[in-house]
Amino acid sequence: MLELKNIKLSFGNQIVLNDLNYNFQSGKIYGLVAPNGTGKSTLINVILNNLKPQSGYIKYDNLRYTNEKTIVSLHKKICAFPDQSDLFSYMTGRDHLKLYANLWQNNPQSIENIITKLKMENYVNRKVETYSLGMKQRLCFAMVVSANTPVMLLDEVMNGLDQQNIQLVSQVLLDLRTQNKLIIMASHLLQNLQQYADQVLFLKDGKIIEDFNNKTATKQYLEFKSSALVTDVLNDIKVQTLPNKTSLVAVDDLDQETFNQITNYFLKNNISFTVTRISLENLFNKFYG
Repeated sequence: MLELKNIKLSFGNQIVLNDLNYNFQSGKIYGLVAPNGTGKSTLINVILNNLKPQSGYIKYDNLRYTNEKTIVSLHKKICAFPDQSDLFSYMTGRDHLKLYANLWQNNPQSIENIITKLKMENYVNRKVETYSLGMKQRLCFAMVVSANTPVMLLDEVMNGLDQQNIQLVSQVLLDLRTQNKLIIMASHLLQNLQQYADQVLFLKDGKIIEDFNNKTATKQYLEFKSSALVTDVLNDIKVQTLPNKTSLVAVDDLDQETFNQITNYFLKNNISFTVTRISLENLFNKFYG
């Protein structure tokens, strides 16, 4: 378990993390969601000990960042997604994977499996200076996988990837979860995140304002666009209207007759609607719209 206890971090008068508490469990994928510049990357850097909070602490496997020995021990257990600027242009992709495997004392033989899973065979032996942005992004992710640490921190890992490679990376993430890895990732690709995340944490004003269980959230909503046409038929029904003018009505709050009345009215008046569980995009609009 990775524990965040009373984490507070400020830059001048700006509070970025405000008495933050949370316990991350192994064998789960956690998504961090918030508008840009509101604490996602800062939180990852605090977990890495790159930023030291003014109060509170990080604890994993009964270790805290208290002295050089425990810092080294924790860094052997945690690996973060590198920035593309950290890559060495004169080295090959395979060299980078071997470097991370050696630094974290992982078995280098596992590298071949990573290359195959991420379909890097055609370019992994070329120097990185020849890589496209998408190739570099896939390499950075493969480096974290080659480190094979129990905790993996991924900041916008899907940036610059096309849909095919997004699905490749997503499948590897699911494989890592079966290996009991703890994965924490910041992402703005909410539809993709909803496919594999177990928990999604929404951050605002330095706090977690919603701890969304993505696996058990099965409640169904009637979703439609707000307009004057729907006012009469809804009457006293509780409607949640998001800043983007999307309206949601909890299906469980309606009896069958009322549900049929509303949907028949929508069909007769050509009002588009869907019945679905709430999406991360809708939650994002609700909290930040």
